[in-house]
Amino acid sequence: MRDYTEVTERLKRLDVPVEMLGTVHAKENINWPLYQIHLVSSARTPQRVLITGGMHGDEPAGVEAVLQFLERDNTTRLKNFSFLVIPCINPYGYVHNTRETLDDIDINRAFETDDVAEVAIVKKALGQTQFSLAIDFHEDYDATGFYLYEGKRDEKYIGPRLATAAKAIGPLDPDDPGEDAPDLAEGVYKVATSWGTQGLTQRHSIVEYWVLNDFECFSGTCGEKSECLCYFCIP
Repeated sequence: MRDYTEVTERLKRLDVPVEMLGTVHAKENINWPLYQIHLVSSARTPQRVLITGGMHGDEPAGVEAVLQFLERDNTTRLKNFSFLVIPCINPYGYVHNTRETLDDIDINRAFETDDVAEVAIVKKALGQTQFSLAIDFHEDYDATGFYLYEGKRDEKYIGPRLATAAKAIGPLDPDDPGEDAPDLAEGVYKVATSWGTQGLTQRHSIVEYWVLNDFECFSGTCGEKSECLCYFCIP
């Protein structure tokens, strides 16, 4: 089991306000809090960016990528962008290393309902806010490189540019994900309509990054790759 307090302690050490959105029930009368962080831009009309992690609890690299983003100096980015960050959407899954919630629900397929506590909390936090870009960090421990999914209604995809930038840092994963996701470019797949018509991707045009394939390498190559990808995506 992972220790969720390690996440909360790192958030407490940030030099920005951290807001608790709500709690989700866990076993033995334990409630896990969900947090959000606003990084406020100095611009009058900044581009809004949503960053999330921990959708699937057995993909801890996504949470780590978000925490590393929050812990670095983002002064330059805040001249043009504002950020809403939710580091871990599925704390129960994160602690117990399971994709699903306590109720065996895959949150990434549950945004068509309000009956899932984690979904209801995130929906309430986002409201009707429109984001210029939204990034949901995932991990694929079987992959041999980067790949991503993109959901975009107007067909103006940015995924191929991101994949090109990632390829300059390290390899793209050559294997098709084996799901009903059409290829947009090497390492880039379109979110399949069969996955549902609502959700973070459909509502906010998220690019889902599978950024780290080796959980043991946060302090080395993989952490550097994750950071460089963020630098490209959010100049």
